[in-house]
Amino acid sequence: MRRAAIPQVAVVPALLAVIVFAIDMLSPSGMTADSLRQVSTAVDLVHHHTIGLDPVWHYQVNPQVGVTFVHHHVYPYFPWGGALFAVPWVIVYDIAHKLGIGPGSIALVKQGHDWPIQVISMSTVVALTTVVVYLIALRMLEIQPVSRRRGWAAVIALGFAFCTPAWPIASRSLWEHGPSMLFLSLALLFALRARQGERGWTGMGVALGCSYAMRPTDAIPIAVLGLWVLGWQRRHALKVIVGAVPPLAILFTVDWVAYRQLLTPYYTQGQGFQISSTFRTALAGNLVSPGRGLFIYVPLVALSAWGLWILHRSGRLDPFWIAVACVPVVHWIVISAFKHWWAGDSYGNRLFTDMMPFFVLLAMPAFEHLASRPLRTQRVATSFVSVAVVWCLFVQGQGATLRSAWCWNNEPTDVDVHSSKVWSWSDPQFLRGVRRIVWGPNRHSELIRDGVDKIGCPVEPVRP
Repeated sequence: MRRAAIPQVAVVPALLAVIVFAIDMLSPSGMTADSLRQVSTAVDLVHHHTIGLDPVWHYQVNPQVGVTFVHHHVYPYFPWGGALFAVPWVIVYDIAHKLGIGPGSIALVKQGHDWPIQVISMSTVVALTTVVVYLIALRMLEIQPVSRRRGWAAVIALGFAFCTPAWPIASRSLWEHGPSMLFLSLALLFALRARQGERGWTGMGVALGCSYAMRPTDAIPIAVLGLWVLGWQRRHALKVIVGAVPPLAILFTVDWVAYRQLLTPYYTQGQGFQISSTFRTALAGNLVSPGRGLFIYVPLVALSAWGLWILHRSGRLDPFWIAVACVPVVHWIVISAFKHWWAGDSYGNRLFTDMMPFFVLLAMPAFEHLASRPLRTQRVATSFVSVAVVWCLFVQGQGATLRSAWCWNNEPTDVDVHSSKVWSWSDPQFLRGVRRIVWGPNRHSELIRDGVDKIGCPVEPVRP
């Protein structure tokens, strides 16, 4: 008896997930930074059923970094929610160790070398997010025939995976950004389903609640989309709230037991958000500086503005689209008020990483417009998109593969001490890795596979 063919609708997402996961896993570079304690937390969850770091802290590398002390116990300072994505891989590593394969998760933590678990965890998350973006595109596009629509949706999803910080930031270590992007993209997918009369309001609430457990700035999309629901979808507000309650209840309960407060210290203190004399510089820097500018590293976001214009001209700019457009704008204002608006040891526009699903959704009318007309009548737009895609691949690929792209933060000066270097066009971050490859010295070390903060940076000057 012949087996039924696997539906095409399942083949494309599966293939996308495999491609993105494989390329992210093969990419050799990255920075652990804020994710320093995530795998340790996952190890303690598996072996000791706690997020506390007491069992592993005494043999940690840099034991005072990334931790907080509560009643003589050690806990992770940064949000612990992302550690949940490492739990399955901690179990896999431990099973493999019992079978005589590899050192196991505890040994990796003791060695201060848990980056492989971070990368495989976040490569999985980015692959899943890419599938969600594909489903969003498939739902939004009206291109015919369906096979052509799937092709466009796949291209958009791959563009998200490799032309945005999803590649050099979210996939490279257990930053908060990867899980945040996943849940925000799910929230948008559920919102689109709900708007079209399908089930989705409760799922939207669950996804938004989970996103806040991953990253505190996700309070912005929660607030803005919440206002949309309360103002224009009030009869469904209870469903959204019911969905958000379980993940938030888990977050608050765990934090209360561990930290003796409803939220971790990372959420409640020390972040330094304020309107200061540098605010205008930060606003501009987060958009156009060669070190951190959104439009420099992801010029494809211009399609989002075009998509909004198309919605306005066609009379489809309803409150939902206005809310979706407001989220990145408010996010931009908030991150520009951060005292370290340049995001410390980072690559490009890291603090905009979480907003990429919103930019992709806003760009859908532009993609629809491009796909519905002959290319010969869209020469200017097609040329811009083509050049922007090549540029984005060039820029984002460096952060995912070349060590010196990250070393720019510390060599020859520290960006946290000399933040003005983010404005340097003579030594922009997006060219440091390529310059090392072309002029050297030690170009052979650019593709060493490990976290840059573990293997160090070359100190020799890069030739002009």
